[in-house]
Amino acid sequence: MANTDPRLPGAELAAFTAAVETGTVRGAAEALNLTQSAATKRIAALERRAGAPLLVRSRLGVTPTELGRLLYPEAKHALAALAAVERVIADHGAGAEAPLRLAASQTLGEFVVPGWLAAFRVADGRGRVELDVANSPAVLAELRAGDVDLGFVEGADPLDDFDTLVLLRDEIVAVVAIGHPWARRERPVHARELAREPYLTREQGSGTRAVAEAALAEAGVTLVPSLEAASTQSLKRAVLDGGFTLVSRLAVEPAEEDTLTALSVSGADLWRELRAVRLRNRAVTPVARRFWTFLSARAMGGG
Repeated sequence: MANTDPRLPGAELAAFTAAVETGTVRGAAEALNLTQSAATKRIAALERRAGAPLLVRSRLGVTPTELGRLLYPEAKHALAALAAVERVIADHGAGAEAPLRLAASQTLGEFVVPGWLAAFRVADGRGRVELDVANSPAVLAELRAGDVDLGFVEGADPLDDFDTLVLLRDEIVAVVAIGHPWARRERPVHARELAREPYLTREQGSGTRAVAEAALAEAGVTLVPSLEAASTQSLKRAVLDGGFTLVSRLAVEPAEEDTLTALSVSGADLWRELRAVRLRNRAVTPVARRFWTFLSARAMGGG
């Protein structure tokens, strides 16, 4: 029998929408910073409330049932409305201007966004900033849940319900230790050569990994990871012992040139666009509007 509790189950709706968007319960858990068990329980609770299954489970992941497909857009609208109510209450209670709440994917959060924020603080001269660094699906989940005002992503996730600004064109490069045979080359490494060396990569859900592996697949190259790590810095340390990793050229700093070499990859298109995103048709705080305007002046394009 369906649950008749009138309270809006925001946590349950967030777990359900994240599962639909990532295609797995594990992906939903990672996007919401939950254990897989907690995400499963939230989805199960929503299904009990609905009185029918919302997801079809298989060894490949999850897909929405007919009811799930109908519920998904309504769930997103409900989460957006709930977040707006919470923001109004929080802003009113704060007395002063609310902080600028941001979430950024790892490459942008570690190597790019801090510089933009420094310039914005000089130009704006007020307010404080809260920045969360996560993978791209988690950034989008935080935006949909109303936990942040603006986000920065680098992956290939669908952005149909977001306004976007293209801020940078970025090259994903192969990075090896300075003693690796590839480091002595003056030409790019070919995509087919990558499969002959140990592949060190970020976790599933990483925007860099998703873009790189999709581009390589189009070129007929499939890589099997030898190591998965949760941060770019961990990968750069790990390649010192052999193998290669694929990371943004922005992530290889001049101070690391004595230990690491970054090589372009031929035979596959490893260029991507780094974007600022905000949920379309959602009211944002004044400081978030000012920061979006600031970013718009630096954007390459967008929609």
